[in-house]
Amino acid sequence: MPTIRTLSLILIALAAWSAAPSAHAQFGDKDSVRCESKDARRETCDTPWPGQTRLTRQLSDTACVQGKTWGATPGKVWVERGCRAEFGPQYSGKEVRCESSDGRYKACGKDLYGNADLIRQLSDTPCREGVSWGTRGGSVWVDKGCRGVFRIGESAGRYSTTCASENGRRQTCAWDSKRGKPLLLEALSKSPCVQGRSWGYDKKQGLWVDEGCRGRFGLR
Repeated sequence: MPTIRTLSLILIALAAWSAAPSAHAQFGDKDSVRCESKDARRETCDTPWPGQTRLTRQLSDTACVQGKTWGATPGKVWVERGCRAEFGPQYSGKEVRCESSDGRYKACGKDLYGNADLIRQLSDTPCREGVSWGTRGGSVWVDKGCRGVFRIGESAGRYSTTCASENGRRQTCAWDSKRGKPLLLEALSKSPCVQGRSWGYDKKQGLWVDEGCRGRFGLR
């Protein structure tokens, strides 16, 4: 039978083990990872995003210098020599501010293609993709009082675009054919998006939607 002293030592050891910080941990959301070099050793941490990685916050007194005390490869980030930091995806693309005044439709910018993200809402009126904002013909559009700042381009290694059939009419949207054929990533409308019937793609017409289909199209 184990003695009380033995049991106490086991419980203390388990508590210390569970309290020890992990070499890599995701926290907050899928776009943030903490990676820590313990005792100056190299540690490698998984990153859930497919694109490039950037340092978002240094946690150590030891300097985190890219290429010296930290670096990244697709799906991984490494740290060493005492660097401890939080990392996130490296975003690229253009930022555009677009505002719907008096609830009216407005298009902003030109030659804006790729994934679009609302990065800051400025209005009290909610900005809902495919309903009060989206992209069309190389521009960002807003409507129904939506005001916001948008990032267009490649975000976290993704490439996608939103295409919407308004009032049940057929609509074509820009798509970079060099990327290959688009897939429906997310349906944004109540009307069903059915490939070959309410949406499709060919090199002549490009990406098209019809019969009220609104969706985000991209690559997996």
